[in-house]
Amino acid sequence: MPVIPVLYEMEKAGIALDSQQLEKMSKKLAGEIETLTQKIHMLAGREFNIKSPSQLADILFNDLSLPIKKIKKTKTGYSTAASELEKLSGTHDIIPFISTYRELTKLKSTYVDVLPTLVAEDGRIHTDYRQTVAATGRLSSKDPNLQNIPIRTELGREIRRAFVAEPGNVLVAADFSQIELRLAAVIATDEAFLSAFKDGADIHRRTAAEVLGKKEDDVTKDERSAAKAINFGILYGMGARNLAKSTGFSTDEAKGFIERYFELHPGVQSYIEKMKKKAVDDGYIETLFGRRRYLPDVNSGIPMLRAAAERMAVNMPLQGTQADLIKKAMIEVQAWIETSKLDVRMLLQVHDELVFEVKESDAKSVAKKVEEIMA
Repeated sequence: MPVIPVLYEMEKAGIALDSQQLEKMSKKLAGEIETLTQKIHMLAGREFNIKSPSQLADILFNDLSLPIKKIKKTKTGYSTAASELEKLSGTHDIIPFISTYRELTKLKSTYVDVLPTLVAEDGRIHTDYRQTVAATGRLSSKDPNLQNIPIRTELGREIRRAFVAEPGNVLVAADFSQIELRLAAVIATDEAFLSAFKDGADIHRRTAAEVLGKKEDDVTKDERSAAKAINFGILYGMGARNLAKSTGFSTDEAKGFIERYFELHPGVQSYIEKMKKKAVDDGYIETLFGRRRYLPDVNSGIPMLRAAAERMAVNMPLQGTQADLIKKAMIEVQAWIETSKLDVRMLLQVHDELVFEVKESDAKSVAKKVEEIMA
């Protein structure tokens, strides 16, 4: 309940959007999509509707005779979902072009063309925050969803740059660094993780070095990525098959990696087992602050449902505690803003990050205070 007035203030404040930048981006994307369309048609040997799954399947599996061995079947034929196209990477030049085409058309239609139409009369976008959608307690954002604008790609970052501050103001963003792994370290009392965080180590690099038995300086970029995949994946119930898929390891290598990981992180392993047992015994799981999630499927006779419930049992105490913490921070930051006499507005919450609009001259002192409260 105490979060409600905070969310009301944020929704009311909204965030300014540079619509002109997005209009320029839309034209640029339209050109790139047109070029891709021509390339795809040329490689396919004829024109077809790239957005139509059945026409695309016809091109890939009939005209180009790409291998169908591992491809899932749907009611209408072979699937062309992203996960299936991934299996075809390296089989034909057309595949990467289709993936890029899909990414660009999705960004254009979901964000670049739509966001400017959602700007209110005050020149700002006002999202709608929901507290009762995600079972873990995380907030969700709707109309538009401002929490899922991609940040890993350059295009995603370009879209984010269209969110701006009023003249004389700046946006200040503060986020918790690797909060779910830090919570895992604390909740699972895992000594290897705790000491890595205390040392201020690069946690994924440290994990890779420990698992592979080499010096941290000798860890390659790919090895660090694999360690990152496993650090997060293990807490979401990732098995050897999925790890192999996301890292390019063979299944045996992935199996070895996971076994070695658990030898080094016995705390994490016992936490996973404890949470599964608690879900079975009590029928629910909870965050450090007492938010519950009931998991009736944990006793299901259907293995798939049971496995999904077990994954939730492992993940929810971490993701849910993170959601509780950021809400506590939001309540305290808002209370400080109201007494500070400064020109500060909290605009957005993106899971572990808060975004503020601040007078340029106050930015440093506000950032320092927000950091203190969040920590």
